[in-house]
Amino acid sequence: MHNIIDAVLSRIGSVVGGTFADIGAYHDYLYIRYGPDITMAIYLCALILLLIIIFKIFKLAFNLLRFVIIPALLAGYVATTFFSVNLLSVLPVVGAAFSFLFLLKA
Repeated sequence: MHNIIDAVLSRIGSVVGGTFADIGAYHDYLYIRYGPDITMAIYLCALILLLIIIFKIFKLAFNLLRFVIIPALLAGYVATTFFSVNLLSVLPVVGAAFSFLFLLKA
């Protein structure tokens, strides 16, 4: 298991570059200080927290698309179709209105 972690950390260090090049030293510190089981638990907790953050960002982006962007584009299209206004002049107003409605919903 230790070999797999070393391979993954060396790969991350080579991709990221000079800033995190000594990431193996941090892994060795954790491994020596806490042992292999706690080190794996720390990595698992960090991975879970990272996944939670990624899913929250994805959910926010999907909700913005669903409640702000698509309705604003539809309302802008309807306004430009039935009234003689420019889409680029209507879109900021409609986008702000749907953003305010999304804020009230949240």
